Amino acid sequence: MKRLYVSLGLIALLAAVCAVHTFCLSRFTGQLTDLLNQAQEQVEAQDWDSALRLTQQAKEQWTKQEGYLHTTLHHADIDAILVSFDEALAFLRGGEHQPAEYAAVNARLITQLGLLIEAELPTLTNLL
Repeated sequence: MKRLYVSLGLIALLAAVCAVHTFCLSRFTGQLTDLLNQAQEQVEAQDWDSALRLTQQAKEQWTKQEGYLHTTLHHADIDAILVSFDEALAFLRGGEHQPAEYAAVNARLITQLGLLIEAELPTLTNLL
Protein backbone atom coordinates (compact mmCIF):
# COMPACT_ATOMS: atom_id res chain seq x y z
CA MET A 1 0.00 0.00 0.00
CA LYS A 2 2.90 2.32 0.76
CA ARG A 3 4.16 1.96 -2.82
CA LEU A 4 0.78 3.02 -4.14
CA TYR A 5 0.81 6.22 -2.09
CA VAL A 6 4.36 7.02 -3.15
CA SER A 7 3.45 6.41 -6.80
CA LEU A 8 0.36 8.60 -6.56
CA GLY A 9 2.38 11.30 -4.83
CA LEU A 10 5.00 11.24 -7.58
CA ILE A 11 2.33 11.43 -10.27
CA ALA A 12 0.72 14.40 -8.51
CA LEU A 13 4.11 16.09 -8.15
CA LEU A 14 4.86 15.55 -11.84
CA ALA A 15 1.47 16.96 -12.83
CA ALA A 16 2.04 20.01 -10.63
CA VAL A 17 5.50 20.64 -12.11
CA CYS A 18 4.06 20.35 -15.63
CA ALA A 19 1.29 22.80 -14.78
CA VAL A 20 3.77 25.32 -13.36
CA HIS A 21 5.99 24.93 -16.43
CA THR A 22 3.06 25.51 -18.79
CA PHE A 23 1.94 28.56 -16.82
CA CYS A 24 5.44 30.08 -16.76
CA LEU A 25 6.02 29.37 -20.45
CA SER A 26 2.65 30.89 -21.32
CA ARG A 27 3.45 34.07 -19.38
CA PHE A 28 6.91 34.30 -20.91
CA THR A 29 5.76 33.84 -24.50
CA GLY A 30 2.88 36.24 -23.86
CA GLN A 31 5.35 38.93 -22.85
CA LEU A 32 7.40 38.33 -25.98
CA THR A 33 4.29 38.39 -28.15
CA ASP A 34 3.28 41.73 -26.61
CA LEU A 35 6.69 43.20 -27.42
CA LEU A 36 6.53 41.89 -30.99
CA ASN A 37 3.01 43.27 -31.45
CA GLN A 38 4.23 46.65 -30.21
CA ALA A 39 7.12 46.43 -32.68
CA GLN A 40 4.63 45.76 -35.48
CA GLU A 41 2.65 48.83 -34.45
CA GLN A 42 5.82 50.89 -34.57
CA VAL A 43 6.61 49.65 -38.07
CA GLU A 44 3.12 50.61 -39.18
CA ALA A 45 3.80 54.09 -37.75
CA GLN A 46 7.13 54.15 -39.66
CA ASP A 47 9.13 54.24 -36.40
CA TRP A 48 11.72 51.65 -37.37
CA ASP A 49 14.12 52.49 -34.54
CA SER A 50 11.52 51.79 -31.85
CA ALA A 51 10.55 48.56 -33.60
CA LEU A 52 14.20 47.52 -33.65
CA ARG A 53 14.57 48.31 -29.95
CA LEU A 54 11.44 46.33 -29.02
CA THR A 55 12.45 43.33 -31.12
CA GLN A 56 15.96 43.36 -29.66
CA GLN A 57 14.43 43.49 -26.19
CA ALA A 58 12.29 40.44 -26.99
CA LYS A 59 15.31 38.55 -28.35
CA GLU A 60 17.37 39.41 -25.26
CA GLN A 61 14.60 38.06 -23.03
CA TRP A 62 14.51 34.91 -25.17
CA THR A 63 18.27 34.34 -24.97
CA LYS A 64 18.29 34.92 -21.19
CA GLN A 65 15.91 31.97 -20.84
CA GLU A 66 17.67 29.62 -23.29
CA GLY A 67 18.99 27.33 -20.56
CA TYR A 68 15.50 26.73 -19.22
CA LEU A 69 14.04 26.49 -22.72
CA HIS A 70 16.62 23.95 -23.91
CA THR A 71 15.94 21.88 -20.81
CA THR A 72 12.18 21.76 -21.27
CA LEU A 73 11.43 22.14 -25.00
CA HIS A 74 12.48 20.67 -28.34
CA HIS A 75 15.75 22.13 -29.53
CA ALA A 76 14.53 22.46 -33.12
CA ASP A 77 11.66 24.70 -31.99
CA ILE A 78 13.97 26.89 -29.95
CA ASP A 79 16.47 27.20 -32.79
CA ALA A 80 13.73 28.04 -35.31
CA ILE A 81 12.49 30.86 -33.09
CA LEU A 82 16.02 32.21 -32.66
CA VAL A 83 16.47 32.19 -36.45
CA SER A 84 13.16 34.04 -36.83
CA PHE A 85 14.30 36.66 -34.30
CA ASP A 86 17.50 37.15 -36.33
CA GLU A 87 15.51 37.42 -39.54
CA ALA A 88 13.16 40.01 -38.06
CA LEU A 89 16.11 42.02 -36.76
CA ALA A 90 17.77 41.86 -40.19
CA PHE A 91 14.67 43.37 -41.78
CA LEU A 92 14.64 46.14 -39.20
CA ARG A 93 18.35 46.90 -39.57
CA GLY A 94 18.28 46.85 -43.35
CA GLY A 95 18.22 50.07 -45.30
CA GLU A 96 15.22 48.98 -47.31
CA HIS A 97 12.25 49.34 -45.00
CA GLN A 98 9.64 46.92 -46.25
CA PRO A 99 6.69 46.81 -43.84
CA ALA A 100 4.93 43.90 -45.56
CA GLU A 101 7.96 41.61 -45.43
CA TYR A 102 8.65 42.53 -41.83
CA ALA A 103 5.00 41.88 -40.96
CA ALA A 104 5.26 38.39 -42.44
CA VAL A 105 8.42 37.56 -40.50
CA ASN A 106 6.98 39.00 -37.30
CA ALA A 107 3.71 37.09 -37.73
CA ARG A 108 5.63 33.84 -38.23
CA LEU A 109 7.64 34.52 -35.08
CA ILE A 110 4.49 35.21 -33.05
CA THR A 111 2.91 32.03 -34.42
CA GLN A 112 5.98 29.99 -33.47
CA LEU A 113 5.77 31.32 -29.92
CA GLY A 114 2.09 30.39 -29.76
CA LEU A 115 2.83 26.89 -31.02
CA LEU A 116 5.24 26.34 -28.13
CA ILE A 117 2.35 26.68 -25.71
CA GLU A 118 0.06 24.46 -27.76
CA ALA A 119 2.71 21.72 -27.76
CA GLU A 120 2.93 21.81 -23.96
CA LEU A 121 -0.79 21.69 -23.18
CA PRO A 122 -2.19 18.33 -22.04
CA THR A 123 -4.62 17.93 -24.93
CA LEU A 124 -5.78 14.71 -26.53
CA THR A 125 -3.79 15.54 -29.66
CA ASN A 126 -0.58 15.95 -27.68
CA LEU A 127 -1.15 12.77 -25.70
CA LEU A 128 -1.67 10.63 -28.77
